[in-house]
Amino acid sequence: MKTANEQFAEMQKKTLESLEPMQNMSAVAAEAFERIARKNYELMGDLVDYAVKQVKTPLNPSNPQEAYEQHMAETKAFAEKVNTRASEYVELASELGELAKSKAAPAPAAAKEKAKEKAEA
Repeated sequence: MKTANEQFAEMQKKTLESLEPMQNMSAVAAEAFERIARKNYELMGDLVDYAVKQVKTPLNPSNPQEAYEQHMAETKAFAEKVNTRASEYVELASELGELAKSKAAPAPAAAKEKAKEKAEA
């Protein structure tokens, strides 16, 4: 029969083991939050740059066609940037998915140790 101290130590060990997956996922969530927030920050910067260019484009009443063409060129460049950012978001989602899978899977050493403990019991 195990002593109270042994039982308490075993309970503490099992509690820490049970918290490990949550700690791993917490680290993944923090990484995901940071990377997504930084990507959003980049996109908002692109949006601000585009808006400023649109506002600064002179509206010349004597040549409205030239102003229109300049607006359209800037809009096309912005659309290309947004498409690039969309691809970056897809890539980021894939990377974060792989990171979550790697953290969710039990470490090989821990899995072997658990199997050994079960076999001994």
